[in-house]
Amino acid sequence: MGANGRLRVMVLMGGKSHERDVSLSTGTQILAALNPSRYIAYGGEVMDLLNQRDNLPDLVFVALHGRGGEDGAVQGLLEWLGVPYTGSGILASALAMNKLHSKRLYRCAGLPVLPELALHRETTLNVDEIVCDVKERLGGFPVFLKPNCEGSTFGCARVNDPISLNTAMREAWEYDELLIIEPYFRGTEVTVGVLGNAGQLPIALPSIEIVPKSEYYDYESKYSAGGSEHIIPARLGAEVLQRLGNFAVECHNLLGCHGMSRTDFIVKEKEVVILETNTIPGMTPTSLLPQAAEYAGISFCTMLDLIIDSALQARPVLV
Repeated sequence: MGANGRLRVMVLMGGKSHERDVSLSTGTQILAALNPSRYIAYGGEVMDLLNQRDNLPDLVFVALHGRGGEDGAVQGLLEWLGVPYTGSGILASALAMNKLHSKRLYRCAGLPVLPELALHRETTLNVDEIVCDVKERLGGFPVFLKPNCEGSTFGCARVNDPISLNTAMREAWEYDELLIIEPYFRGTEVTVGVLGNAGQLPIALPSIEIVPKSEYYDYESKYSAGGSEHIIPARLGAEVLQRLGNFAVECHNLLGCHGMSRTDFIVKEKEVVILETNTIPGMTPTSLLPQAAEYAGISFCTMLDLIIDSALQARPVLV
């Protein structure tokens, strides 16, 4: 503990992933919002944490995004150092970051997900055979291609025809050795945040409908001012909104998430499909989780308090 019983909090940000700039923005927002009457807060990177291991803070607020920060790696380091930290643990982080494994988990639990093809860089078929699989297993083009373990839509592409497929795969393999191809399911993009710990009655925040200015919710749409319109709650019927909240909480519990999560959906009429779950949602000026919390009457400062309080509780056994 620091002076006057305040908690010493290191906001861990930056990192080496493609989402470094997003992480720095998230960390800056968190630092500015942490209540100085409760916390002695400062920012740092992973090497700062290691250099200070003989005088560690009371808690690390993990504001890293992407590989190394959101996939269980830094969570393992913090577990080894014995430092409490915000967000999900090793297993939940790794599962959520791996789109293919989390989809398979959701599918086994009876949750609605799209069919997919998984393509490994070293063992993949030739393009003609992939095109045949796309037609037979996914219903043909257009499809949506994405790296398996990457965030912020890096390497993602809508592929409209077989001619474009090879180029899209080469570009996506720059980000990951495993790619996923799904049918292009066009509908309303919606996200639902969850606060709390798995198994301890986490709550779903109001849904947010995302109306991107570009073809889909890409990097520019997410992080550029005016890149997308966010409508709270989503313009969907009460029954669909209730299902979205229930699905978001179920995903949170299935993965064993801690503190917070945000699950993304596409809705076409009353049909809902789950895209993925994020265990460290962005906290940038254009990010969605803080907006949903604000709409629910939870200020950004209070939301950070709730996340920190969740981190200081004993981590529950995965449900």
